[in-house]
Amino acid sequence: MLSHIAEWAVAVLAGGVIAGLVVVAAAAAGGWLLYRWVRRRLDAAVLVATYARHRAAGAVAGGRVRLPPRVVHDLRRRINGPPDVW
Repeated sequence: MLSHIAEWAVAVLAGGVIAGLVVVAAAAAGGWLLYRWVRRRLDAAVLVATYARHRAAGAVAGGRVRLPPRVVHDLRRRINGPPDVW
């Protein structure tokens, strides 16, 4: 009789541990998806703000704006780089 109660207790405990691991995995996946969503939203907002700032500076300067060195470097690398495969 006592061994049956012990087996039942171990089965319930094992089921609880497995259920807890499933909940933790689901929470981690949900947190990761939320992090990705927030990061993409923030990246988009920063990009929009950067473009707006460059356009405002261009409007003030009469359409002639110096691009940041990193942007110039990336553009030159893309223009002079190997051709894309269609």
